[in-house]
Amino acid sequence: MLLKNFTLLYVEDDYDAQEHMQMILEDDIKEMYQAYNGEEGLRLFKEKKPDIIVTDINMPVMDGLSMANEIKKINNEQPIVVISALDNRETLLKAINMGIDYFVPKPIDIDILYQQLEKIAQNLQNKIYADNARKMEKEKLCSLAYFDPLTQIFNRYLFNMKLNEAIERVKRYKSRFSLLFIDLDNFKSINDTYGHAAGDVVLQSVAHNILQVIRKGDVFARISGDEFALIVEDIDDISYLNDFVKKIIEAVSKPIIVENISLQITCSIGISRCPKDADTAKTLLDIADHAMYRAKQEGKADFVIAKSV
Repeated sequence: MLLKNFTLLYVEDDYDAQEHMQMILEDDIKEMYQAYNGEEGLRLFKEKKPDIIVTDINMPVMDGLSMANEIKKINNEQPIVVISALDNRETLLKAINMGIDYFVPKPIDIDILYQQLEKIAQNLQNKIYADNARKMEKEKLCSLAYFDPLTQIFNRYLFNMKLNEAIERVKRYKSRFSLLFIDLDNFKSINDTYGHAAGDVVLQSVAHNILQVIRKGDVFARISGDEFALIVEDIDDISYLNDFVKKIIEAVSKPIIVENISLQITCSIGISRCPKDADTAKTLLDIADHAMYRAKQEGKADFVIAKSV
């Protein structure tokens, strides 16, 4: 029974009717709240946010339709079941104009009540399914827009956004960061020898291994092919930066098993610093890229920190 997934507020000034309804419904719904007039019902609605409301019309302090009208102002889609003798055309039209389309006649026929409640529960469940589907689609689109589909880390687009944000923080708060440009050494030979599927496993493993040694707040992305980039903020000590980069190189060098074959790859890293070297994204990337090529020329599996002019 779908009703077990939802909460219900029952508003009725007759204590015997309240007790009777509780006995009938309490085992078939998630949770039941009870109010004895419209004012108390409105307060409980704001506090508990029930999924379904069942209310009588004639009550002291505030009648059921006045309460329903206030609730509809807060949530126009709130399902409300009105219990009424339905012998007052004016009252019925008022309820319909208010947006209430669930009615149960008095004296209450439990079968009819359950039919209405199950109908509401089905509509609520359908809405949940639809909302979840939209959420999943939105997350999927977000993932496609911002994350690399192979490695599941940031892509170039999101990295550039994060890089510009880091530059703005430098200008605003006088902070600093290092930009690491990471390129795998001789990656083409793995693709040529073992195929692109093996190359994909290597890229995934490299990304995973780097994630294990960088800090949670560091911005790590796959820029293209076998190139990665990393933004490391708030590291002022050069010896600490050296140790940090060495850990990345060691992580990349871990053997990777692909179809019972142990593969090993290294990386070369170029580093630029903001604002020491530059304070624009393009210049910082260019400087880090040139430093990375120097690392390759000097023997690979190493890093070079750009020297400021």
